[in-house]
Amino acid sequence: MVELFNHSKNGIARFRGAAEGGVVLIFAIALIPMLLLGGVVIDYGTNTNARQQAQNAVDATVLSLAKLPTATTDAVLSDKATKQVTAAMAKSQAAEMTVVTVRSGDTIRVTVTGTTPTTLTRLAGFTSMPLSVSGVSRRGSGNLEIALVLDNTGSMRGTKLANLKAAATDLVNSLFAEVDPAKPNALRMAVVPFSMTVNVGAGNAAASWIDKDGLASYHSQIFASKANRLTLFGKLGVAWGGCVEGRPMPYDVAETAATQATADSLFVPYFAPDESDYDGSAVNDYLADYPFPSGLLVLDNRVRQGQVAKYGTAWKVSKTDRYGGPNGYFYGPNAGCELQPITPLTNSKATLTSAVGAMTVSGDTNIPLGLVWGWHALSPIGPLVKGAEYTDATVRKFVVLMTDGQNQISNTLSSNGSFYSGTSYIWANRVGTVSSDPGTRTAALDGRLATLCANMKSAGIQIFTVRVEVTDGTSDLLRSCATSPSMFFDIADSSDLTTAFRAIGAQISELRISR
Repeated sequence: MVELFNHSKNGIARFRGAAEGGVVLIFAIALIPMLLLGGVVIDYGTNTNARQQAQNAVDATVLSLAKLPTATTDAVLSDKATKQVTAAMAKSQAAEMTVVTVRSGDTIRVTVTGTTPTTLTRLAGFTSMPLSVSGVSRRGSGNLEIALVLDNTGSMRGTKLANLKAAATDLVNSLFAEVDPAKPNALRMAVVPFSMTVNVGAGNAAASWIDKDGLASYHSQIFASKANRLTLFGKLGVAWGGCVEGRPMPYDVAETAATQATADSLFVPYFAPDESDYDGSAVNDYLADYPFPSGLLVLDNRVRQGQVAKYGTAWKVSKTDRYGGPNGYFYGPNAGCELQPITPLTNSKATLTSAVGAMTVSGDTNIPLGLVWGWHALSPIGPLVKGAEYTDATVRKFVVLMTDGQNQISNTLSSNGSFYSGTSYIWANRVGTVSSDPGTRTAALDGRLATLCANMKSAGIQIFTVRVEVTDGTSDLLRSCATSPSMFFDIADSSDLTTAFRAIGAQISELRISR
């Protein structure tokens, strides 16, 4: 019996050992596909990461190639593509990479092929996984219309103006370097210097959009009786300087066509009136404004200021004298109108760089007045040289607005309570307030600017805004005016303007290229 028990016990032990061995064998066999599956997951992830890196490198490369001059040879394109992709992929796990660049007409295609190494997938005989990505850009796809709206106020004097000129010139040169010589109208640009007015050019005195006949209600607003400003310039023997007043609301923030049928849509010539001899704080007293035709002595300063009959009399001060010293305004009807004229849309790089180089400074800051003329420069309904129709899908329109200050209407001690400017005097209520408080005046102009920005963006104008060395107020208004947050630049030092303008040029180029 004992022998039978021992025999049975040994049999059970042998069965158990055989069973355990079978389990191990089965587990080992099952582990192989599990390892392969895990390896596939790991290796596929590695390949996916490398592929995304390669796609990013290719996308950046085709964009940079599309910005090169059209005269760039295929060999140079290929070399630049290979170097740029290789540098971007230096830390990736991709191997055996080949970069192929093919140009066909305006289209540039860059293709990258290679492999990524495997780990556990090698158990199935796969030593690598393939990688292949490509990117396409179309050089100069679409045309550009760009208006540079540049602050030329008195606070820009000196280093800031020099830095602005350098930055704007660099932007013009870099954008024109990308233009296909066979497509001269692929890029047209305008330059709009502004301060408290803008200069549209004295040569436009007879233009249909100028109120040369004194029809607009605001044409005679500063006078005691109906007047024609261009006629008064003639009586004074002074040429109109080319500056204009801003249109009254709501035309001040609109692109409404200027017509005689809607007289207030016309643009009224800028005319700084002779201020009263009896106003001890007068800013622009350049004529002897007495006696009155009636022979009466009138002491009310604004009544004396508004008399039309005095124009044509002898100058009271020299035509070369300035109010407030060498940096002040010239006395006379063009006081404050020392800006360079607007340069309408042109495809001449030389014309644009010359206009930028000639910019001068004068006056307070009226951003909406400058910005609306940036819009007028691009608008298909003019004035000036008309922009392309908004329905033309081949054209993109941009404004680059740069300013170093807040909106401002200075408060003077004179009877007018302000300097004469493109919004007349503060008492004319052209901006929605007659307040003597500087903050209220700024807020009124800010409100007009906010409305203008919204109107321009609704029309399809894309806006870049650049705020330079502004230490008071907030950047909220200019940030919200920009089409997107990335299109707003807050510059603490004007020496960084060139860097900011180059970033703007890069964004414009990327928006121009379709991938």
